[in-house]
Amino acid sequence: MQSEAEIRDRIEALQDEYDSHDPPTSGLEDEAEVAILRAIEELEWVLEERDDDDSFTI
Repeated sequence: MQSEAEIRDRIEALQDEYDSHDPPTSGLEDEAEVAILRAIEELEWVLEERDDDDSFTI
């Protein structure tokens, strides 16, 4: 399991990647943006779950 700092670093890297494709210039870039946004959402969900669940261990 990754630490909170590692997850936040990954979110930041994904946001940078997302910004590099904005606005998308092709269908492939559009699909990449969707995948990146989904990954960001999943990582943010992990952080929220970690905050909500005191019994969660790293």
